[in-house]
Amino acid sequence: MKIKCTFHIAIAFILIQLTDEFSIAFAYGICEKNPYVRILYVTFAILSLLTMIYLYTKYIIRIQMQDLFLGMPLPKKKWCITAVLRPVLICLFYIFFTKGTFEKGNLTYKEIIDVVTISILSSGIKAAVTEEIVFRGMILRLLQNTFGKKCAVFVSSFLFAVYHFDGIDTSDIKKVIMMIISVEIAGIALALVTEQTGSIWSSVMIHCLYNILSGESQIFHIDVAQNFPAIWMYTVNSKNMLLTGINGSVGFTASIPTMAGFTGIILMVIYDEKKKKTYGKKL
Repeated sequence: MKIKCTFHIAIAFILIQLTDEFSIAFAYGICEKNPYVRILYVTFAILSLLTMIYLYTKYIIRIQMQDLFLGMPLPKKKWCITAVLRPVLICLFYIFFTKGTFEKGNLTYKEIIDVVTISILSSGIKAAVTEEIVFRGMILRLLQNTFGKKCAVFVSSFLFAVYHFDGIDTSDIKKVIMMIISVEIAGIALALVTEQTGSIWSSVMIHCLYNILSGESQIFHIDVAQNFPAIWMYTVNSKNMLLTGINGSVGFTASIPTMAGFTGIILMVIYDEKKKKTYGKKL
């Protein structure tokens, strides 16, 4: 059973990589210079991944898609509000409580369109949906069925961190440790929300809006160095990695303020669960 679970998880990693690479080749092969090519890429990436997981789970694992947290319910109101407020508060923290320089990027109209579509479609919607389908959908459920809920939350979150290793210099042990801890905390928060709500869609909303609004996107980018074009930029004057995260990869996700934000989500879920238990005892 454990060997099968490990094999299926490896397949999940392969599926998300293959469908993404195939979707890029497919979309840009059809209309490379068309301004709407990114819409085609994101749409095909999501649909192809869902199709592959549907076929794999139905005919190989023999479980229903609904059993992978991929069905109802849709995002809960509470988590939609949290998804907006948390990244906005993180941005406000850096703007008002850290020394830095705010500036507007000198972009052409075409560059602005590119930046917006990359940030909303690729970094936001596509990354959130595909990663949640795999890590909080397929992998979390497989681990639950084999090792139990607690183990599933921590292991799926660790694998989520491993998935982001390609964004950092793995020879720098400090960066590796910071990234594992920070992305693990984010993964735990998203996994707990998924388990509480019974579907991935609240987690998708939290993940998506974090990627778009938190200062990680090219719409508004916060960093210690601006290495790519953005509409608005805030450059933080600090060398403290606990405050700035890991420049050039997962960025401010690895910072203390962002980790505190995801920890807040964890505490919200724990509080809700304790409240339910207390209410259940009274009944």
